Amino acid sequence: MDLLDQDLGSNKKISFKKEIFRFLKYWPWIILSLVIFYLGAYFYLKYTQPKFLSKTTLLFQESKSGKGALGDLKSLGMGISGDNELQGEAAIIVSKPILNKVVKNLNLGVSFFIKGKIREVELYNYSPYTGRIINEKKNFYSASYILEPVDNKTYRLTEGALLSDNNLFRYGYPASLPFGTVIIEKIKDKSPDKVKVVFKSETVLVKELEGGIVVKTPSGLLMDLTLTGPIPQKSEDILNELSRQYNIDGINDKNIEAQNTEDFIDNRLGLISVDLEKIEGEKENFKKTNKITDLDVQAGIAVNRLSGNVENIFNQSVQLEVLNAISDMVNSGKEQLFPTGLGLPGATESLLTQYNELLLTKKRTLKQATVVNPTIKAFDIQLAELLVSIRKNIQESREQLQRKLGQTNFEMGEDKAAIYKYPTQEKIFRNIERQRNLKESLYLYLLQKREENAITLAVTAPKAKVVNPAYTVGVVNPNYNQIKTASLIMGLLFPLIILFIVRVLDTKIRSKEDIESLAPHIPVIAEIPFDDSGKTLIEKNDFTIFAESFRILISNIKFILRAKEINEGGVILVTSSVKGEGKTTVSVNTALSLSGSGKVLLIGADIRNPQLHRFINRNKKGLTDYLVSGKTDVHEFISNSGLDSRLDVLFSGAKAPNPNDLLDMKKFDDMIDSLKKEYDYIIMDSAPVMLVSDSMHLIDIADLVLYTVKSEFSDNEMISFAQNFRRDNQIDNMVFALNAVKPEYSKYGYKYGYGYYSYTKPTNRLRKLFNRK
Repeated sequence: MDLLDQDLGSNKKISFKKEIFRFLKYWPWIILSLVIFYLGAYFYLKYTQPKFLSKTTLLFQESKSGKGALGDLKSLGMGISGDNELQGEAAIIVSKPILNKVVKNLNLGVSFFIKGKIREVELYNYSPYTGRIINEKKNFYSASYILEPVDNKTYRLTEGALLSDNNLFRYGYPASLPFGTVIIEKIKDKSPDKVKVVFKSETVLVKELEGGIVVKTPSGLLMDLTLTGPIPQKSEDILNELSRQYNIDGINDKNIEAQNTEDFIDNRLGLISVDLEKIEGEKENFKKTNKITDLDVQAGIAVNRLSGNVENIFNQSVQLEVLNAISDMVNSGKEQLFPTGLGLPGATESLLTQYNELLLTKKRTLKQATVVNPTIKAFDIQLAELLVSIRKNIQESREQLQRKLGQTNFEMGEDKAAIYKYPTQEKIFRNIERQRNLKESLYLYLLQKREENAITLAVTAPKAKVVNPAYTVGVVNPNYNQIKTASLIMGLLFPLIILFIVRVLDTKIRSKEDIESLAPHIPVIAEIPFDDSGKTLIEKNDFTIFAESFRILISNIKFILRAKEINEGGVILVTSSVKGEGKTTVSVNTALSLSGSGKVLLIGADIRNPQLHRFINRNKKGLTDYLVSGKTDVHEFISNSGLDSRLDVLFSGAKAPNPNDLLDMKKFDDMIDSLKKEYDYIIMDSAPVMLVSDSMHLIDIADLVLYTVKSEFSDNEMISFAQNFRRDNQIDNMVFALNAVKPEYSKYGYKYGYGYYSYTKPTNRLRKLFNRK
């Protein structure tokens, strides 16, 4: 297989093990990050004021209603009727009036704190002082002072570092402060101490409670109230007081309503009693004057008949009005639905129903057809015919009703004439009797409601039953386990993220895999390790990993040249992208390695910046001297390297102003052709191709282009340039050699070299890691 034809990126796989160990080599930093984050969480939890969740549960009674007096009595209870009303009660229980009462009863406007090294802790019930705000100025929100006892009778309030005699006050006496007047008293059983006192207005406290108290309705008629705070006892007291004030407020509202109802009933009973006595007196005087006993039997028949006729007239008049209204609708010419079920004659009701159904059918058909559709036109014809029938039927029905109405009026005239035969006083007596019955019924109803209202006033049942008095569930903030776990996770992720970001932003070439990922079609035939000792040349009988890497390099070079059927005189061009990538080092060591199996010539083709003299004693004359001279024998300019008897060197020679022209001379090509016959391998150390174009002509005569890349020096853009350089110039004999590879970026690392060739005591990796730049 030809190395140059390999597609190194087609089956590229990610080595998870290598990626993991790439990060694990920074384990000291990871452990340090874990320790720092965990200590941060530890001190945060130690000095953060914990907050506790307190909770109470209320149960509401269901409102029951029934018929009769028992139902009325049940409706006077304190229950609620459903979820909507329960949601309303959830808003009422945290309303500002109720919260104001809680703030006042618990005296939350004055708080005492003891100052610690890190945080302040509220004393609440453990405070040696008590205080209250008598009055406060407008737009006051909060103020804090340092309370310092002076003696058993006086104390000092200071704000900041200012001290004066005007700040001295007496226990139990009003103290005038900039925001208002307060009273602070000392508790006898507790020794006074220096504390911080905070005054807050009711407005601020009510807003804090509104935002802090959470109301939930889990199921049924239950209501949960929760409050989170640093002092469990304070939160429990607030919730218990809130439940108590809510029940008191509900009872007071109910009692006010009942009291107003009682006053109204008593007032109305007095007025109705007077009216009832007056009506009874009128009835008694009327009967005595007119000597009336019972006229019901006498007037029964006439009255019953008259009543029936009155009802008939009413019904017939109503039917006539309905017929007239429908007749107007029919004559309006509009297509509209007619009312049915109004007690009209059966034939009329049938026609109207038929018309409505036909009209609805037409409208449904119009949703899918136009007015010119034959079906629609057929519906129009049928509707017109029905309208004609309806008009005719209505006219007949109207005539029949008018005849019946005349007959009924005639009968009523006869009944009235019969009734007029009785004394006119009967009508007056009936009127008096009706008024008496009305007033008596109203009087009895009010008496009943007054008794029910009296029961309501006597009821003191709370609006909601406290199922669970306020209790503390536990600490909710900070969450110790969660913060500790999060600190460990963050301590682990933080350095990994930083390393990942550094790795993503890192554009340097470090390993063979980096080159293969950017230029998959150019093989990397050697990884030359980095040597801490500064070694640059291999020696005879050298079994270090540095020397072995060049043996691998020349093995691959020979394999490629054999594959290209070049058995002698192989020309190898060594170049790079920029200066400093080690192409001269690679050139010299490659030539040394090849000299072990044949005669090798090393040519300094970098005329602008020759570097061979750093490794081999410089000869004054060289390539440029030969090219500009008239001599045809190049051997005068070639000398032995002194490193190996089979390694000769042709130095760059004197610097020339036109290196491109020199290297492009036919004399140079003839020189290479002649030297191929004498040497097994010719190594040309050329100029960087990214900076100058001196090496372009050398590429054409080279059998193999060895492109040098330096680990942690060369950039990704240089590999992209090399790939584009190969494609643009159609170079099919180009390979990479990765130079100065550190163990962590090598495929095998140093440990295999140590074990097989030689052993060198490894340095302290931890110290090396921390000293890494």
